[in-house]
Amino acid sequence: MLCSSKVQVCKVDIREALVELYPKLYRYALSKTRDADRAEDFVLEACKRILEREESLGERVNLVAYAITIIRNLTVDGSRRREDQLDDTIDGPADLTTPGGLFEISNLLNSLGQECEKILTIFAMGYSYSEISTSLGIAQGTVMSRMSRCRSRLQAAMNG
Repeated sequence: MLCSSKVQVCKVDIREALVELYPKLYRYALSKTRDADRAEDFVLEACKRILEREESLGERVNLVAYAITIIRNLTVDGSRRREDQLDDTIDGPADLTTPGGLFEISNLLNSLGQECEKILTIFAMGYSYSEISTSLGIAQGTVMSRMSRCRSRLQAAMNG
C-alpha cells in the first residue's frame, strides 16, 4: 500500500514498493550499463542495500531517487574498474546501434549535471510531470521548465 504516490512510500511498504519499481529500476540500470546481466545485478544490489537499511530510513523515503542513486553509484564504480578497457576516443556523432554510441549518450547525460540527469532519468522511467513534481517536492511548472532546459542542453551537447 503506497502512501501518496508511486515515488513516496511508507516505511512498512518498502518491500511492496520495490517489487512494483523493479521493472523501472531495471530499465534505468540497463540504460546505464547496456548489459542485461549487470543491470539485473545492480538492481538486486540496490534492493538489497535498501532492505538492509530499512530500519534507518525515515517514515517517508523517496524510494525511486534513493534506488537510482545507488544504481548510479554502482555503475560509476563499475565504470572506474573497467575504465582501462574502454576506448575514450569517439569519432563523429553517436551511433545508437552500438554500445559505444550508447555509452557516449550516457556520458553526455552525466555531463549535464545531477539535476538534469535526475529529471530526465525519472521522466524516461515513465513517470509523469505530476509524479516527478511530487517526488522532488517542486511545482509541476518548475519540473516542466527544468525538463525543457535539460532537453535543450542535451540536444546542444549532442550537436557539438
